Amino acid sequence: MVGRRAWRIGTMVAIFVAVGVVLVVVRSATAPADSGVAAVSAGTPAVGQVPPQFSGTAIDGSHFDLAAERGRVVVLNFFATWCDNCKAELPLLQKLYAQRHASGVDVVTVDFNDGGDARSFLAPYGIGFPALLDASSQVGHAYLVSALPVTFFIGRDGRVAKVFHGQLSDPTLAGSLAGLA
Repeated sequence: MVGRRAWRIGTMVAIFVAVGVVLVVVRSATAPADSGVAAVSAGTPAVGQVPPQFSGTAIDGSHFDLAAERGRVVVLNFFATWCDNCKAELPLLQKLYAQRHASGVDVVTVDFNDGGDARSFLAPYGIGFPALLDASSQVGHAYLVSALPVTFFIGRDGRVAKVFHGQLSDPTLAGSLAGLA
């Protein structure tokens, strides 16, 4: 009786493992090819810490690699097409990029956990900075994003200097960049 029961349990475990492997393979094969994000490393998105590093292809086809930004200030913004506050802050981010990019301030946005059309969403704003699609939510989860918009200010030393939850404003940007840029 014990031998037969152990055989049944072993068979059931083998079936569950096989089904799990099949699901992983199917999910990998059907994952969106245009996720935008190529790799995400470990890190802590807390102030004073080196944040998770990531790289990928932006919507415009350019390559972005956070590690290559060291020595520059990075304003990393997470958005979604359904987020009205995200939409409202896009012109402000574009203005910041246009005014401060030459002096070492970069802006990058990541479309997090979103089924909308980010390209169409961003098109009216003439965005000149990298915008990545995070279709698999890798980057957003690594940064512990739970509500949108959220913006991480990363200093020239490659560490998180400030995290701002909510819609950005001119005073918020100025205050967050003070001492960094």
